[in-house]
Amino acid sequence: MSSEKKRILVSLWTQYSVFECFLTSKQFVMLQHKVERLVKKEDSVRIYVLDAGAVKKTIAYGSEKPRQDETIIL
Repeated sequence: MSSEKKRILVSLWTQYSVFECFLTSKQFVMLQHKVERLVKKEDSVRIYVLDAGAVKKTIAYGSEKPRQDETIIL
């Protein structure tokens, strides 16, 4: 089996862009409502909710830790 076939079995392409957000419960609910209003049928938006334990286990490679310099309003 080629390495590409092996890769397909264990992973799936999902998005062009990924955004990491650290939100309060209130901000999260607001985000959900705005995304629901804005998303079109041909769009694909996924929200992965991680608890504090999962965030601590996150492994990152490459550039420095992401930082939130500004608030972006949808």
